[in-house]
Amino acid sequence: MRVTLLGTGSPIPHPARAGSSTLVSAEGLTLLADCGRGVLLRLTAAGVLPPMLDAVLLTHLHSDHICDLNDVVTTRWIMSPGPNPMRLYGPPGTQEAVG
Repeated sequence: MRVTLLGTGSPIPHPARAGSSTLVSAEGLTLLADCGRGVLLRLTAAGVLPPMLDAVLLTHLHSDHICDLNDVVTTRWIMSPGPNPMRLYGPPGTQEAVG
């Protein structure tokens, strides 16, 4: 298992820290936990593009953990040659929050 901290920032912007997000790879699966500010840039710097993700897990629905989810979903859609639905997991209320 490989765990990469992509961002460990807080809701207050900081020039040296991206928002909360963690990349987990194990046994051929790649999971992104949370989508804080700047996640797409940090994910790409780690060598992973959104179409390579097997799932996204939202640990909770605070804005600093979901604010760049749209970037991940939209970029995955643009970069995928065909249907490539995103598996999204989260706490109760996730479906209603991201609709």
